[in-house]
Amino acid sequence: MSMMKIGSTTPSTTAATEADHIWWATAIARYTRTRRGQLDLTIDQAAELSGLEVSQWIAIEDGWVPEKRATLQAVATTLQVIWSDFAFVALFAGCAQKRSS
Repeated sequence: MSMMKIGSTTPSTTAATEADHIWWATAIARYTRTRRGQLDLTIDQAAELSGLEVSQWIAIEDGWVPEKRATLQAVATTLQVIWSDFAFVALFAGCAQKRSS
């Protein structure tokens, strides 16, 4: 019977870790898209309410994580969520994206 070293990674652990990174990297996109749908807003309406360009809103829903606090606040306000909670998800998403690249 072979012994595994503590702290070693098995292929299944590596795959699970990568899946977690992908999940977090896309969290802001999924959340934004879902919440906008719950509010019954079109992309154009959401962009207008937030003061963002339509292309910027689409980019967020495609996975772009804004770094500017003002942008995060504008999106959170439009989605009617607490901006610090939204910023927290954005932080995790951004970190996961940087780690994956």
